[in-house]
Amino acid sequence: MGEAALTAMTRAFLSEGSSPMVFAWQGGEPTLAGIEFYQRALALQRRFAADGQRVVNTLQTNGVLIDDDWAKFLRQEQFLVGLSIDGPAELHNAMRHTADGRPSHSSAVRAWELLRRREVAVNILGVVSRANRDAPKEVYTHLTRELGADHLQFIPCVEWTPSGEPTDFSVQPGDYGRFLVALFDLWSAETERQVSIKLFDDLVLFFAGKPMRDCMHRPTCDSHLVVERDGSVHPCDFFVGEEHVLGSILEHTPTQLRTTDRARAFQNRKADHSPAPCADCRHFDVCRGGCCKFWHPADGGGFAQYLCSDMLHFFDQRRGQFEQMAAAIRARWRQWGAATTP
Repeated sequence: MGEAALTAMTRAFLSEGSSPMVFAWQGGEPTLAGIEFYQRALALQRRFAADGQRVVNTLQTNGVLIDDDWAKFLRQEQFLVGLSIDGPAELHNAMRHTADGRPSHSSAVRAWELLRRREVAVNILGVVSRANRDAPKEVYTHLTRELGADHLQFIPCVEWTPSGEPTDFSVQPGDYGRFLVALFDLWSAETERQVSIKLFDDLVLFFAGKPMRDCMHRPTCDSHLVVERDGSVHPCDFFVGEEHVLGSILEHTPTQLRTTDRARAFQNRKADHSPAPCADCRHFDVCRGGCCKFWHPADGGGFAQYLCSDMLHFFDQRRGQFEQMAAAIRARWRQWGAATTP
């Protein structure tokens, strides 16, 4: 990202006054920009932030370039780091290689150890693909027992060929749902330590009465904006392309970009175009049609949700347990409220 776009982006978002304002640095691989780039970005944040305005920076990395200088910088500047590890070496390396074709698991683990040693706030993002879909126990054990991670996030791998077919490395319908059920059982059986899995935490809070935080299951698609290197703005990191450009941060404010006709159409696409089976689904209140990235043209027109059978299976099998957990949390909230009432 050039200096003009970086400056315009930082000034524009901070001028709206939100606190905290979160800058989430992704790529490609964002460490390729170098530490000096982020030093300039932070200097601009300090320049444009209002008094008392809190600024948060996150970085999503594969860890290949993380060394001690990176770890010290990320700790000093209080970045929250997401590190991509998909499981033990044989599963991770099936999908993730370096630019010259070498397996990357050892580099990711080295990055994990460096970041932990420097006390960087770091969690692990795992992608569920055909490589690890049948190994939830191996994945969970590696990440939590062998690496010691206690904050995890998982997303399904669904990519499309130019002809509209799922790629050969994508999960197949049914894979992700079975993975989630097994993962839930491992997570809910923990007695010695607490492990946070983002989707599960979000669901417990949702059933306890809080708004859904996971953007895949929100009723609208409006959780963030994406700024590309040239300053062009897009509504989601899954939908970056000329057909989705909302405008330029060099010319418009974030509020203006969020209120364009194209932005509003994207925000409301779930309400306007949800897959036909959603209207009668017993879990629509929580699923909300899932992520639009996983929609594909249905026979006879409209859309179908590629992961529909997965979410049906998961919620059919484990919704009751989430509701029980939520009830226990609501009871604790009531106790705390009574305890703090004058």
